[in-house]
Amino acid sequence: MKIGFLAMSGLRAHDPKLLELGMTLPGLRERGQVLSSLPSLGLLYLAACTPRGHELRYFEAEGDGSEPAEVYTCDLVAINTFSAQVFEAYAVADRLRKAGVRVAMGGLHVTVQPEEALEHADYVFLGEGERSWPAAVAAIERGDAPRVWKSAEFPPIDMRALPPPRYDLLINRSYSRFPVQTSRGCPWRCDFCASNVMLNEPYRKRLVADVVRDIQAIRKLQKRPFIEFADDNTFVDHAWGKELCRALIPLGGK
Repeated sequence: MKIGFLAMSGLRAHDPKLLELGMTLPGLRERGQVLSSLPSLGLLYLAACTPRGHELRYFEAEGDGSEPAEVYTCDLVAINTFSAQVFEAYAVADRLRKAGVRVAMGGLHVTVQPEEALEHADYVFLGEGERSWPAAVAAIERGDAPRVWKSAEFPPIDMRALPPPRYDLLINRSYSRFPVQTSRGCPWRCDFCASNVMLNEPYRKRLVADVVRDIQAIRKLQKRPFIEFADDNTFVDHAWGKELCRALIPLGGK
């Protein structure tokens, strides 16, 4: 199959009250531009976990919520989205399905509103997608895939076995920043944090050597990349955080 990974990037707000409180301030617009310059790490991990034998492409939705024309050449398109982007994501999904392209959706919003997402997607993924995605792709290719995929029904992710994200799919794109994940979750359980909703897993740290490996993979694409850690709480474990920093020192400026 030809599988597309479509990111809905950027900073959006649809609530008039939020806009009145300052969502149009210059600083927030600037942050929105920064977010737009970051590729979707979740989709790059899904691509890395896709079984071999498929053609993979990475796409970004436009600032107005429209999608690239080439995405319609795919057999299956995976879309991840936050709540602020979900209406645009649903509109894209509806257009793709009308054209005969199968759509898979996941992310925070879909995890807490799966019935809503099922109105717009062929398949929905709840929780960490890497746990169910390989089996889902195989089932979709066979034509006997269920519509709902729950990460809780699959073995936990071994952080030491995660492959590098497919940064190579970005090789012809002009990204200025690249996300790297050093850990998942957080040992705290703050009721305002989306980490608990999405992951519902214990705090997990990656091997420092694997973090360095991912950074080196990015440096093959860009000589002096801007790396942004995509973590909930990078340095909550002080000893491990120091180990990570010591491993990063030799990488500086090279």
